[in-house]
Amino acid sequence: MKKAYGGVVFNNEGEILLREPRNHYGGYVWTFAKGGPQGNETPEAAALREVREETGVVARVLCPLGKGFHGDTSITYFFLMLLVEDKGDFDSEETQTVKWVKAKEAAQYIGMTSSAAGRQRDLAVLEMVVESFRQYERSLTTKQHGSDNPP
Repeated sequence: MKKAYGGVVFNNEGEILLREPRNHYGGYVWTFAKGGPQGNETPEAAALREVREETGVVARVLCPLGKGFHGDTSITYFFLMLLVEDKGDFDSEETQTVKWVKAKEAAQYIGMTSSAAGRQRDLAVLEMVVESFRQYERSLTTKQHGSDNPP
């Protein structure tokens, strides 16, 4: 199976960015930005480029999401990302539209995908992302209040 890299982007309101592939390519109605590396790109660089191209969003990587996730044609390695800037100029040949949604809504949108493998992959990624983001927020709170709380 070929390798792909992607990103799941959160904004400051805790919403997740989803993209609607042009003509629901591969049976995907709503999914995350992902794709293959170009040249000698690192996994992070490939994921950031795919997010930028497919969603119009500039993001920064917070952390990898553990393991690879199997889809129909590839194993995808995702990164949890935070929004830096929404340029609004995604590649309209690949993406029909993008939207920011709450995690519960994201699960409903992803559930519309007709590819069983792709749907299961994206729902597993979403579950891991929600937990990873919670851990990230807890670490920020701990750092901000660490000096106030003795061990």
